[in-house]
Amino acid sequence: MSDPLCVLAQGAGVLLNDRQLLANIHRLVSQHGVVKVIVGIPYAADGGKGSRANEIETFVSCLKEVIPVEIDTWDESLTSVEAERIHLASGMKRKKRRQKGRVDEMAARILLQEYLDAQSRK
Repeated sequence: MSDPLCVLAQGAGVLLNDRQLLANIHRLVSQHGVVKVIVGIPYAADGGKGSRANEIETFVSCLKEVIPVEIDTWDESLTSVEAERIHLASGMKRKKRRQKGRVDEMAARILLQEYLDAQSRK
C-alpha cells in the first residue's frame, strides 16, 4: 500500500494464493479505503507476454468483478531479483532471505514504488 499522498510504497503483508484470495483482497480494499489496485504482470525480456502474463490477466478480470476500484497492471520483471538484492545488501541472514513471503512483500513494494514514481513524473 502507499501513503495517502501516493509517494511511498509500504508493506502490507502477504496474502496466500488460495480460494479466499479474492475475498481477502476485497476485505483489504474495504478496510483501508483503497482507491486503486496495482497488479504485477510479468513480461518477457522482449516485451512480449508469456503464459504467466495471460494467467495474471485472467486473474485481473476476476478481480474486477469483486472489487469496486480501478485496477491497473505494472511490469513486475526483476522485482524479485531486486528484492533479494536489497535483503542481501541489508545483511539479512540467508534463512530469512529464503522465506518466500519476505521476497514477495519486498518485490510488491518495489513494484508499487516504481508505479508511484512513474505516475509522479507524468
